[in-house]
Amino acid sequence: MVEKRLPAGSTESGGGPKGGGAGTEKVISIQSLEVHFVKKRLLEKTTTVKAVDGVSLELTKGEILGLVGESGSGKTTLGRAVIGLVRPSSGSVSIMVDGEEKDIGRAKGKEWKALRRSLQVIFQDPFSSIDPNMRAYDALRLPLQSQGVKGKEDIARKISDVMRRVGLPEQVLNNYLFQLSGGQRQRIGIARVLLFDPLVVVADEPVSMLDASLKGDILNIIERESKEHGVTFLFITHDMAVAKVVARRIAVMYLGKIVELGLAEEVISEPLHPYTKAMLQASPTIDPSMRDKIVEINIVGELAQSTAHPSGCKFNPRCPFRMAVCEEKEPPFKEVKPGHLAACWLN
Repeated sequence: MVEKRLPAGSTESGGGPKGGGAGTEKVISIQSLEVHFVKKRLLEKTTTVKAVDGVSLELTKGEILGLVGESGSGKTTLGRAVIGLVRPSSGSVSIMVDGEEKDIGRAKGKEWKALRRSLQVIFQDPFSSIDPNMRAYDALRLPLQSQGVKGKEDIARKISDVMRRVGLPEQVLNNYLFQLSGGQRQRIGIARVLLFDPLVVVADEPVSMLDASLKGDILNIIERESKEHGVTFLFITHDMAVAKVVARRIAVMYLGKIVELGLAEEVISEPLHPYTKAMLQASPTIDPSMRDKIVEINIVGELAQSTAHPSGCKFNPRCPFRMAVCEEKEPPFKEVKPGHLAACWLN
């Protein structure tokens, strides 16, 4: 990364085949981010859900960062905080716009409306993210008009451009969304995102509901946008195989914390955290040549509730390598190898 001031969670990022245009220009800076929700119920004790519990991370221009973890690990909440849909309880998320750093969590009014153009999201479900009774053309026209684009020629030009970028013929624009396939709907969803030439896109499980034959097409669009247009993606997934294909770096999240971060190839081939190894074990077909290298570990139990985090290492109740120190102290998130960080007392 450009700056060295970040605490654990940051790492150097250079060019490479994945994340295409990824370089050293910082776009998103997450500092000690916490997102807690207070649950109040009648006649019950108030509880606090620690969805994100102290995350520091940087993303650079054109990078695709894969955020991997189980359901309930806090991935989606972190993604929503990055684009301002959830306000931080503490810490900050900032974005670089025209050389100026802006705090997303504190932006309001006109400043927030302007930032929304730069911060977009691709939702998981293409069948419920857009009104199925709307024409595809209107699904693209209305967001443009809401942002002040009024001229018919300007609207037509922008729509034509994004349809080309997502690989859909313009004849599809006359169809109602319920007439389209899941893959076509997801492409329309991506086209809506690209209308405003965003700086950052949170892709929340964008291929999990698609057939295997369609996943590659969507991943290719994401890779092409990062390479050709410098769009930065936070790619949320529970599938290590998908993360390996599309992401340059992978961050593994467990109970609100990043427990491992590094280049995708290194995280896949030489995982440092037992939870990462368990995630890889759950995806044994990532690479046939890796089958003999994946160490089987027997984790027990389920993901702990976000209202009752264990003391010490959050993974210790499920870890087969648990030691006394794991139950007493939380391991520091440190650089074990150049650019490869982990939070585990085994390292």
